[in-house]
Amino acid sequence: MLFLINRPMFFLLAALAAFAPLAIDLYLPSLAAIGDELQAQAGRVQQTVTVFLAGFAMGMLFYGPLSDRYGRRRMIFAGTTMFVLASVACMLAQTIEQLLVFRLVQAFGGGAAAVISRAVIRDLFGETESARVMAMIAMVTSLAPMIAPLLGAYILELGSWRYEFLALALFGSACTVAAYLLLPETLSQTRSQTSIALAFKGYRTVFQHSQARLLIMVGGAHFAAMFAYITGTPFVYIEFFGLSEKTYAMLFGLNIVTLIGFGYTSTRLVKRTGTTPLIKTGSVLGLLGALMVVASAWNAGTANWNLGLMVAGFLMCVGSLGFVAPNTTAQLLGKHPKNAGAASALYGCAQFGLGGLASWAVSVVHNGTALPMAATVVAFAALACWASTQLKR
Repeated sequence: MLFLINRPMFFLLAALAAFAPLAIDLYLPSLAAIGDELQAQAGRVQQTVTVFLAGFAMGMLFYGPLSDRYGRRRMIFAGTTMFVLASVACMLAQTIEQLLVFRLVQAFGGGAAAVISRAVIRDLFGETESARVMAMIAMVTSLAPMIAPLLGAYILELGSWRYEFLALALFGSACTVAAYLLLPETLSQTRSQTSIALAFKGYRTVFQHSQARLLIMVGGAHFAAMFAYITGTPFVYIEFFGLSEKTYAMLFGLNIVTLIGFGYTSTRLVKRTGTTPLIKTGSVLGLLGALMVVASAWNAGTANWNLGLMVAGFLMCVGSLGFVAPNTTAQLLGKHPKNAGAASALYGCAQFGLGGLASWAVSVVHNGTALPMAATVVAFAALACWASTQLKR
């Protein structure tokens, strides 16, 4: 199925979709080192994840409709260039306040890559094929959060967390050049919006449909549960359970293996089942996994079996996103081809907006246990599961 697009373009789209997981996961093992060097408390350093999610959501809202009006290529170049410059600024930050501001700008630029990569896929494929392509891209992209924490741990051993932001700047530069060489303009004249006003009005057009609101809620809430995991587990695994940074990175990678497995299964099943049954199944499995995490956190023990229960719960909760994400996205964009950029932006804003809310909740209610993280995970997983039950086949 390497498809109607060639391999280089496929991997470029995967790289563009990987901006967020790379920019978040690469530096997770360095949160403690950042706090020590910049003399900031753990909760304050965790907010660098929160502001990134907020900035990414804002960037998607900005670039999505503009790509419906002015085309995909222009917005990709604008966003990735901003990402590169802000990554360099993050590397040079001297205070936690500066790092927070530069992370916000970095995320705003990176939002273009994620939102437009999905719109490009919708420009090229119908709903079912889009779901398969997005699932396959998600499988490739999932290598980023699997490798990134381990890579970040090794980069940290070179002497400084600042090198991790240098690596992000180099990655963004490579994607900018590759997009210039490989990415054609996929937005046809018949689908492009005729004015900026109509482009941004696409938000209203999409959001008026109840099915669209439900799809956005399912995908956004399940994604937020994952970000509560991303924000909370560096503390829970490393400080509470006493694991090393490399062991943490390996457990993080194990979650991504499960996510890839669910994504691969989705590509095999979606033609036979359609998108909605896979969304509902993934949401139920996500909630069951979240309940296992709560059971582990409620017990509050550090024994191996308690750690194993939490790890197993997260394998199910995070992995089942491989059923939910590609199918909610494909169904949503398939219903709104003329506003694919706006629809993709709304979906991404819900993901990263709710993800930012989940990250904020975990960092603000930080109390030295796993309970704040677990409560946040189960709350968003339950919201996703409820919304999925309201979907029509």
